[in-house]
Amino acid sequence: MIRRLLSKRFVRILLCFVITLVTLVVLLYVWTNWSGRRRWAAVKAMIEHEGETFDHLSLLPETPPAAQNLLAIEPLDGITETVDHDEAKGAPGAKRKALAALKLEGKAPASSGVDKGEIPDMQAWAKFLRETKYLDLPAVSSAPGKEILAALDVKFPVLKQLADLAPQRSQAMFTPGLRERELPEMLFSLSLRHYTAAQPLVRALCLRARAAIDAGQGADAARSLLAAEKIGLACESEPLLIGLLVGNTTEAQVNEGIWLGLQKRTFADADLRLLHQVLSTHDLDKALLQACRGEMAFGLNVMEYMQDVAAGRKKTKEDLASLFANQQQTAYRGAFLLPSGLFDHWKSVIAEQEWKHMIEPLRKGGIAAAVKSAEGVNTEMKEKHNLVLHPDYIMARLVVPALASVTEIVFLVQARERQALAAIALERFYLKHARYPAALQELVPEFATAVPLDPCDGKAMRYRTTPAGRYLLWCVGMDGKDDGGEIKKNGVPMRSPSYLGDWTWQYELAKTDSKK
Repeated sequence: MIRRLLSKRFVRILLCFVITLVTLVVLLYVWTNWSGRRRWAAVKAMIEHEGETFDHLSLLPETPPAAQNLLAIEPLDGITETVDHDEAKGAPGAKRKALAALKLEGKAPASSGVDKGEIPDMQAWAKFLRETKYLDLPAVSSAPGKEILAALDVKFPVLKQLADLAPQRSQAMFTPGLRERELPEMLFSLSLRHYTAAQPLVRALCLRARAAIDAGQGADAARSLLAAEKIGLACESEPLLIGLLVGNTTEAQVNEGIWLGLQKRTFADADLRLLHQVLSTHDLDKALLQACRGEMAFGLNVMEYMQDVAAGRKKTKEDLASLFANQQQTAYRGAFLLPSGLFDHWKSVIAEQEWKHMIEPLRKGGIAAAVKSAEGVNTEMKEKHNLVLHPDYIMARLVVPALASVTEIVFLVQARERQALAAIALERFYLKHARYPAALQELVPEFATAVPLDPCDGKAMRYRTTPAGRYLLWCVGMDGKDDGGEIKKNGVPMRSPSYLGDWTWQYELAKTDSKK
């Protein structure tokens, strides 16, 4: 048997098989490299012909002059830096540590006025802040808003400093800006420590606004909300998806503060004009488009970095290893076995999908068009789920659906922002006429340049006054159906395509349909 296996005939057959197999593998490598280069060249030329760029540096915003930059004040200046690659070292580390003390620990009282019509309980807030030792407050509080406001200004003077300067400084960007920072070769390893500082800072400013509203100090509340809004805009100005999401979270908190101030009628006309001035310049269509452009450029940068590692052009792999969980770090070590053309195919599919389902729809029809187009992402990814038949879709399946789902979040934020602007105009009308208008058309041209539009269907936002002397203002929501302002509980969040009710701004407790 052994002699038979070792016969010349068998050896020749085995040798032919091995040679054939090696030839097929080599041909596969050659074909993959050739087809990948051609595909990537074609996709790149097509997208660049449409006026888009893969150069992340060209997407970075200019840093405003310090005198106009709200975030260039001493307690915040330089917090994007590190000393000797150590987050805790030097003045930047000390400033970040001071800002970290703004973070609220524990389960804070709920704040959901916009969605449910509930007014935050400042006594509950005072108790929470006292028990968590966040603020030094008296055991019994007769004026919780006033006491919280005073305690915040003593312990965290940066909040009042930002609020006081917010109307005067027209721009906001954390310093040094991305243009002034040394960027890593692999952009997804870029440290974004300023976002970690921004979130507790915004939350504390919105707490300060709620306290000021409870204390009847509308001007102070408006300035605090204005400062929080500008921090959110600073995050959104950077072409990063995470920056957009931080900015959107900020926007939601600012809208809660505006709702509360309007519900309690704390704002004077000057406060409302100040808030309107900044909110009306916010362009979420543009912000999402810029984030998608940045995400495409940054994602392709990662693919190119991996491609260079696989080809042996780069020796350092630590940044690449940081993308993987510990148990998966061996995965990238075998990258050198992959044909270079496979990376070109991955880049091509990512760019094609982000162009087709995100960037092009945003350019033509804004967020509403991107939400509709995002439905095609999931369909296409399901069709290409077989990794053997469609290895070129491996990376796109990891990246593109998550990017598409962000459009749903931003869509709701856009609707709420338009409602906030309409509500500000309605309150200014009320302050002048001691009544709310019978129709939104009465706001034009003194309080609004045009009738507010519902981003969901492009029609005039729905509105009616209520017997309680206030009004309902609503958008039709993701399903596109007008439910008369009814908020429906069907077990999914409002931003979900499966949500069946309206997105409503109202001042009474929300009437909901509890049907699942």
